[in-house]
Order: sequence, then C-alpha cells, then structure tokens
Amino acid sequence: MHAIANSSHAVYDARPADERSTMRTLEQLSRFGFVGVMATAVHVGVGLGLNEGAGIPPLWANLIAFCCALGVSFFGQTWLTFPGSATDSGAFIRFSVIAVSGLGLNQLIVWVVTSLLERPYWLALTIIILTVPGITFLLLKFWALRR
Repeated sequence: MHAIANSSHAVYDARPADERSTMRTLEQLSRFGFVGVMATAVHVGVGLGLNEGAGIPPLWANLIAFCCALGVSFFGQTWLTFPGSATDSGAFIRFSVIAVSGLGLNQLIVWVVTSLLERPYWLALTIIILTVPGITFLLLKFWALRR
C-alpha cells in the first residue's frame, strides 16, 4: 500500500496504478467473456439449427448465424465491457471492421475444416471459439472501443 500525505492523516491508495490497470483488464475480460458466451450461443444455435435442422450448407449457415450474433456482441460490448466507448460514430465503423474481419476468419476456418479437410462443421466452430475471441478482445480494447 502506498501512503499519500493528507494534512492530519495518511490516505492509502488501495493498489498501485499497474495493479489497477490489470484489475480493470481482468474485469473487462470477464465481461467480454460473458457477452461472448451469449453471442456464441446465438451463433452456434442458429448455425447448427440452419445446417443440421434446415440443411443449409455450412458457409451459408455460418454467415447467417454470424450476423445474428453480431447484434448481441455489439450491444453487449459497448454497454457492458467497454461502457461509454460507443460515443463517436467511428466506434461503430471500427467495430464493424473487426466484425467483418472476424467473419472472414470464421468463414476461412469453416471452409478449410469442412471443404478441404472434410471434417464436421462442429469442429470448425470449436476452432473458431478457441481462437477468434482473443483476437477480437485485443482489437476492441486497443483500437475500436478504446476511450
């Protein structure tokens, strides 16, 4: 703890600046994860429902599912994870650039896994879930939704 002189008594800062920054990032990661789980549930539910239930090809099912999950993600990330970050019009544009890039990466993974490797769609979804969110968090935090 660091003491800060204040007339008749010492006031203690609870944590050093770097520790406060780390705690804030961990809180953001937790919120990002929560929003991500909600968006992922929408993505997976819609994608599998369309692919396995309606017989829509994996790339089309994934595209539609991604678009459904995008709304959940944008509102959750701007209201919960990075509150106050969507105050300028550029925030939505930057978010959209990341979203479209994420979609491209998602589609690439689906195509490689299902078409080139001839593996099931659920495997592609698993790879997406394990890779894309980390990249997205970093881009949102340090570029699209930074304050």
